[in-house]
Amino acid sequence: MVLFASMKNCDSRKRGRDNRQWRRELKGFQLSKNDFLAIARVSFCERFSFSLQRCVLLGVSCGATIADYVARKAVEAGKLLDPVKVVAQVLMYPFFIGSVPTHSEIRLANSYFYDKGMCVLALKLFLPEDDFSLDHPAANPLIPRSEPPLKCMPPTLTVVAEHDWMRDRAIAYSEELRKVNVDAPVLEYKDAVHEFATLDMLLKTPQAQACAEDIAIWVKKYISLRGHEFSY
Repeated sequence: MVLFASMKNCDSRKRGRDNRQWRRELKGFQLSKNDFLAIARVSFCERFSFSLQRCVLLGVSCGATIADYVARKAVEAGKLLDPVKVVAQVLMYPFFIGSVPTHSEIRLANSYFYDKGMCVLALKLFLPEDDFSLDHPAANPLIPRSEPPLKCMPPTLTVVAEHDWMRDRAIAYSEELRKVNVDAPVLEYKDAVHEFATLDMLLKTPQAQACAEDIAIWVKKYISLRGHEFSY
């Protein structure tokens, strides 16, 4: 999962040097939620002149599942996270699943790269052992829930691939968000597979580059005050 934040009054060359130094300092360390928030408040604000009031979460595959769950928890936390505010999220081919299979989960269960059996195994490692269910709130965003209501979720851009068995549930989630007036567009890429825009071997393909540009255009309106402060 990646966190973007609006940057202001910060020289790009200095920002690049500081960012590389910050990455070296953190390399090899696993951060807890509290550690991350502490670093966000101190390092991000002081070193990079970030505005944490305009943060965008971006997740790829299982990272998208985590991003959506974090966004939900951020909504629940409300002002407890001040000054951090999640203003939008980008879910790239999110790793959503459920006990009732969708059409794409049936038709593409043995598709290229990630088949459904492999993904269920991964979920068993990801979800709590004593609470494992394909309808766990972290795995299936479509199960009924009371808190937080969908209308409180941040604007959500979803990227899906035509030949990804997870696509239908991701699209359905976007549809549910739009029903309650959340800005939740879907970018669907034809003849594409899971991780088509993020695998190293595919990064320079026209589809991957178009996807990066499409995401940047959408994110910019939520992260930038004047339309020219977006940095990634």
